[in-house]
Amino acid sequence: EDGPLASQQLRAVASDRAGGWYVTTPASALHVSAAGRIRTVATCEDCRGIALSPNGSALFVADYGNHKILRAEVATGAVSTVAGSGAKGSAD
Repeated sequence: EDGPLASQQLRAVASDRAGGWYVTTPASALHVSAAGRIRTVATCEDCRGIALSPNGSALFVADYGNHKILRAEVATGAVSTVAGSGAKGSAD
């Protein structure tokens, strides 16, 4: 009800093995640690869904506004595009 995420429009949630959470807002994917610290993992035009890799090393983010799937490396913060060219369509 109150706190730093209370005013955000949360769209998707995934948990990690360390007791933290990943959440998406319209403009970003965030990591919330078990201690409550929040950091930005990736920025998006319209973040929708998220999924954590089975071993927890990468976060996949559906960037609906940019027509891309992003991969954010949990350890380094490096973000790369794994699918989509930025143009609307069904072929890449």
